[in-house]
Amino acid sequence: MTDGTDVHLPPGTIQLYDHFRPGLEAGTYQISVRQTVQGMDTGTYFVPHVQSFTVAGPRFALAPGDIGEQFPPADSNGVYGNVLPSIVLNHRTLPWERAVSGDPAVPWLALLTFQAGEVLPDPATSLPLRVSTVAEFLTSPDPGVLVPRIPAASIPADVLAGTMTSVVVPLAAFTAVAPSLPEAALLAHVRQIDTAHQAESAASSDGWYSVVVGNRLPGSTVAADGTGTRSLACLVSIEGLTEYLPGGAGRSQASSVRLAVLASWSFVSNPAATEDFAQLMGGLVAPGAALLPRVPVPASAPPSPATKRLAEGYVPLSYHTATGEDTFAWYRGPFSPVVPPPLPVRSHQIGHYAAASDVTIYLEDQGVFDLSYAVAFEAGRLAALSDRAFAVALVNGRRAAYRALGDVAGRLTWGRLARAEARPPQRPVGPRWAWRHFGALLKDGMGAELSAALGQAAETPAAPPVHPAAAMAPVVRTAADPVAATRGLLAHAEVQGVLADHVTDAMDPVTDWLARLALLHQVPFRHLVPDERMLPVESIRFFYLDENWIAALTDGALSIGVEGSRDLELHAAWGASITRTVAEKVGRVRADRRERPDLVVPTGPAVGLAATAAPPARAGFLLRSAAVSGWPGLVVQADGGATPLLRLDRLSDTVLLAIFDGVPGSVTFGEPWHGLRFGLAAGNLLHLRAPDGTALNTRFPAAGTGDVLSGYTRPVTGGIGRRVLTVAALAHALRGVLGDAAPMGSALLATQLFLTPQQLTFQGPTGRPGTQEESR
Repeated sequence: MTDGTDVHLPPGTIQLYDHFRPGLEAGTYQISVRQTVQGMDTGTYFVPHVQSFTVAGPRFALAPGDIGEQFPPADSNGVYGNVLPSIVLNHRTLPWERAVSGDPAVPWLALLTFQAGEVLPDPATSLPLRVSTVAEFLTSPDPGVLVPRIPAASIPADVLAGTMTSVVVPLAAFTAVAPSLPEAALLAHVRQIDTAHQAESAASSDGWYSVVVGNRLPGSTVAADGTGTRSLACLVSIEGLTEYLPGGAGRSQASSVRLAVLASWSFVSNPAATEDFAQLMGGLVAPGAALLPRVPVPASAPPSPATKRLAEGYVPLSYHTATGEDTFAWYRGPFSPVVPPPLPVRSHQIGHYAAASDVTIYLEDQGVFDLSYAVAFEAGRLAALSDRAFAVALVNGRRAAYRALGDVAGRLTWGRLARAEARPPQRPVGPRWAWRHFGALLKDGMGAELSAALGQAAETPAAPPVHPAAAMAPVVRTAADPVAATRGLLAHAEVQGVLADHVTDAMDPVTDWLARLALLHQVPFRHLVPDERMLPVESIRFFYLDENWIAALTDGALSIGVEGSRDLELHAAWGASITRTVAEKVGRVRADRRERPDLVVPTGPAVGLAATAAPPARAGFLLRSAAVSGWPGLVVQADGGATPLLRLDRLSDTVLLAIFDGVPGSVTFGEPWHGLRFGLAAGNLLHLRAPDGTALNTRFPAAGTGDVLSGYTRPVTGGIGRRVLTVAALAHALRGVLGDAAPMGSALLATQLFLTPQQLTFQGPTGRPGTQEESR
């Protein structure tokens, strides 16, 4: 494949391609330009111009962002005896960016699987992998070690000095497990999927990936102590070694070969293991386990206000009061096991809070404080203060608002507000509006009044001189209260419109930042989960999102730079417009971060403390499991995709956070489509599919003719290279069964080898978290 479109596929759809060739392969190129004049002999007047350039590409190492899913997962222990190891690369052209043969479909990468005794450990470290510079890798003082035939002189000095990883294996082991050139082409393909239901990561966000599949099934024996067979999977470069691949003409007196390793991981194949995807996800639900974010309470605990608080998701934390006393206070983060009731408006500021003390709740019946929303307020304030760009944007926005208010106040002093209100302009701010408004006033008679006033001033005699003694007398001026003046000015409907327009335009950077904050992007994890018992290892917790907490968080961010009562009046006046704008932008945060306009969620109008209507109920989950690290592209869907995602992010290697725009009745987790498992079905068979993926209800081999392992594996010599598939022979046999409807390339072979992704759905009897415990 040489070209393609970047159209996003529908959810659940996957498209496979044999390969994706880059525009130019990695290497050095020359462009030669020569000018001639038709019909004239210019001799040597025009000198040809030659320009050299280099297309750089990975050769001895990959960047961490180049590597996606690895299957089986690294350091896992599972039932992998019928699975072919595979690795996902986040660039669709990567396996074909270097030419190693005359066939452009042959990749320069291959995935090899080694078992015990097939790798020569480093004498210095006793480890199978070795770290060295590229120059050291290409130079072997030992004639018994074969190195790739890559001239060091053709490699830039900075690359030669860079570090890389390599492995040394017996040449016989390399020949036994490596694919031939035709087989290497069959074991790498390109895949396009939809990533709308996957977490944001360093992986490709456009849905394009390349996949390299191994040709060897791991061992499936169990030792006496219950352990399985450990395998080492290595993504290696075959550049400079193609003649030593099976079927190659290369001959060497060397006994071993050194391979450049671009990615590696180990795993254990154990028929008695319990660490595959379905078992990990199913293990999240123990009998009688609570799937809600709260500290466990013994069943024998008597009812009390404390147990009621714990059941509602609160935890007691140490609290050092301002008066020096040490006590405890209740705290709950934004994730609640119950729907939090709306908070009463406790301030004169139309629902907005100006300080953490405004949202500090004293529980009179218990004699302690609830600091949940006070902590949220301070968390928002600290997040704002730590982001200089946001702080500057907010201060500049306030200054611009005051300038706009000053412009309106100046017009009000003309005494023409009533006349102007008869023709409300669309945007009553700015020079163009000022000139249009001035012209309208002239037409209404202001011109005549101005002329008369100027004429009267010209006819009025000059005032007599002031006596020096009178000049020394103090002048008493009556200044208007700026707070009262601002409050009165903000009471006008026209001024409210000015502020609304100002929030829409000048405050865009502020509201964009607040929309991300409303989805908890800048909030420390300890504020989200204050006690580890609320999210133990290998657990999932469903929650309601506490909109009161989010609103206090937002108010805290907006409180920075408020220096007096006048700022408080402005803060209260434009708060509703800011809250409404932020609520509308929340649905665009994930789409903007992913650069996927199709992921925009139309969110409701006003949410939060300043809203006049009840905020929408939203829910989500926290997953802490090895499934997050083992399957980074975990697919998450709520109600089959009907309830959209507002956020889906990996907070760490093992923690996944999801927030939905609504309260889903069911949540489904599935293996990633771009990391499909490849291998054999039960009985070491293949269930064939048409090129479009439709099942053909045909098994291979046919009944009574054996299985894949007995007919399509390489012969074993000296106990090395067991369970290696003869991929070329298998592909040829499959083509004979499928016919000539489509060529048997790597895409069609992958269609026959992939194993259906596993899925698991969580659904409560009522379909809502918090009503009662969820069940699998």
